[in-house]
Amino acid sequence: MATLKEERQAWEHKESAYQASLMETQKAAEAANLKLHEAGQKLADLLGSLAPLRAEVAKLRVVAETSKALGKKLNEVEGELAAKTEALSLLQSDHDKSQAEGNKLQVEKEFLEKQLAAKVSEIGELEKANRDLLNDMIDTFDEGFKEALAQTTCENPGINTSNCDPGNHIVDGKVVALDLGERTTLSRLLSCL
Repeated sequence: MATLKEERQAWEHKESAYQASLMETQKAAEAANLKLHEAGQKLADLLGSLAPLRAEVAKLRVVAETSKALGKKLNEVEGELAAKTEALSLLQSDHDKSQAEGNKLQVEKEFLEKQLAAKVSEIGELEKANRDLLNDMIDTFDEGFKEALAQTTCENPGINTSNCDPGNHIVDGKVVALDLGERTTLSRLLSCL
């Protein structure tokens, strides 16, 4: 019986560890989602700024044909466009990495949730087996007590067994009811139910 309690305590400890691990995984997933959202915002901002720059480059190309000074400005804008395109590429790479990390954390979270559900189910099965075992022990004790009374009556006809009960014990040579404050084997078994 002590082993089942120890197993139950071990399972409860494991369940607590799984819960903590699950919480950490959820926090990490939330942090990854926040990074993903921020990268998405930066990506949207850069995409929004590219269209006007491209339009400006097109206009400057037309004007550059007539003016060398405007040609220099066109080169500057093209350099800026190239730098922003590079930044956009880096942000897209970060975005993809964050998305992959978020997906990985989600899979890990689902795995841990399944493990936790299996352990909870296993604990329930062990508790049921423990209750069944205790019920069997009590039934066996009760049957053994009844059989002992029957044998006593058979061997000693006319003996008074009316005070005999599994809930009684002998004190100073008399059969008396168990004191409810007394922790006997039977009362311990009954309290486990």
